[in-house]
Amino acid sequence: MRRSARRIALFFVCLALAGLTGCAPEKTARYTCRVTDIFDTEITLSGFARDQSAFDEKAQRVMDRLRTYHQMLDGYNAYGDLHNLWYVNHHAAQAPVQVPKEFYNLLVWCRDQWQAGRQTVNIAMGSVLKIWHEYRVRGIADPASAALPSMEELQEASRHTDFSAVQLDDQNRTVYFTDPQLQLDLGAVAKGYAADLVLPLLKKEMPSFLLSLGGNVYAGDAPRDGRDHWNVGVQDPRMGPEAIARGGTDILDVMEIKNLTAVTSGDYWRYYEVDGRRYHHIIDPGTLFPAAGMQSVTIVCESSLLADYLSTSLFILSQQDGEALMRQFDGVEAMWVDKDGTITYSDGCTRYSRNAKKAYAQMQE
Repeated sequence: MRRSARRIALFFVCLALAGLTGCAPEKTARYTCRVTDIFDTEITLSGFARDQSAFDEKAQRVMDRLRTYHQMLDGYNAYGDLHNLWYVNHHAAQAPVQVPKEFYNLLVWCRDQWQAGRQTVNIAMGSVLKIWHEYRVRGIADPASAALPSMEELQEASRHTDFSAVQLDDQNRTVYFTDPQLQLDLGAVAKGYAADLVLPLLKKEMPSFLLSLGGNVYAGDAPRDGRDHWNVGVQDPRMGPEAIARGGTDILDVMEIKNLTAVTSGDYWRYYEVDGRRYHHIIDPGTLFPAAGMQSVTIVCESSLLADYLSTSLFILSQQDGEALMRQFDGVEAMWVDKDGTITYSDGCTRYSRNAKKAYAQMQE
């Protein structure tokens, strides 16, 4: 305790001397680490530290925390006696299952959205999404035999997607399924929620950072290299490797942000092809087939969970209905790329989109 107090005192003395003498702050450089074994995607963390060793130590703590959240929200694997999503899907129909606090809080948040009438994203659609997942895995492994699930198969599974069959007990923090065939799927919210959960640790370890979990990006304080924001690229949904090889770029736009998240849902992340047509992983609960109106939707706001949830919702909805949903929340902006490639921005997106800023500036000339 005495040693900690001495360090704090020395810190403030150094600050005072820096103010009096004009001493430069500690020099830092930007470092980056990447892992591929969390949330089935590449996770990248960039931040500023005094040296590689200091950065690696901080980044390791962040990745360890993310790995914990991955295991908790993983619906495909068991981890010992952890009551994670896999465990809930296999046991919650037999008896109430007590789950970790963070897991339970996410279920409550999703239930609240459902009860508020925001039902485009339904985490109780696991039985339908599992069918599509299995067909997609087989189609990718053997493209020549790629096939579509039958409507009869999908409709039968859809009979077991009523969120009201998920009983949540706040006092005991338990989950119970009254429908034995119901399954939860957290794919539309898990990465965003994990980003929000790890945010306090990130801000403590390295306030100036850029964390990317696939299409979920969170930008912390402004970079310590003189810029006043981070640049987050929005991928062109139709710019494949061949087009890039011909001199094209896979960046459609850039969101210039700090202390905000930018989350993109698109039809180019996880898909397979049947008879030359692309079938992606974002399923419309109304048709039980991949949503067909958009190529991608990007959301910018403060909460990565909300951005994850809304990017999926707006991808499924028409632009008009999506904007109406988005306006139910404060501080949310969006960029739509529809099926024809037309790009539309919400009014406030001009604060972040590089292309929208340029277009607005040209209009003022």
